[in-house]
Amino acid sequence: MPITSYLSKQTIDWWTGAAAATRPAGRFLQFATGTPNVNGASDGPFVSRVTCTFAAANSPTGSATNVAAVTGASATAAATAVGFNLYDAVAGGNRLAFGTLAAGLGCKSATDNPCFSAGALKITIS
Repeated sequence: MPITSYLSKQTIDWWTGAAAATRPAGRFLQFATGTPNVNGASDGPFVSRVTCTFAAANSPTGSATNVAAVTGASATAAATAVGFNLYDAVAGGNRLAFGTLAAGLGCKSATDNPCFSAGALKITIS
């Protein structure tokens, strides 16, 4: 999962001791209708961010997965989620990381709620 320029700077500052990075109070996932990249989120009609909690990274691979299902996301209209973004706030805040889905999650109306099951979202830094 790629990280954003914001998180890259926070990580480098922490590693080098040049500045103290502030630990996010929470992590919130928002689905994206376009492919998110370092320059843009492409959140589209997915307006709600949902809490996402992770287990400690395992060794020696250094990856972490979500410990509970990520549910409750909603859209304002029919849409297909093709990616996701992780933020440090339920609204506003900083985008931390982003990724694409192996297959699009189609929402036929605003009442459909895309989700990730526990263990389905994996973070690896390489």
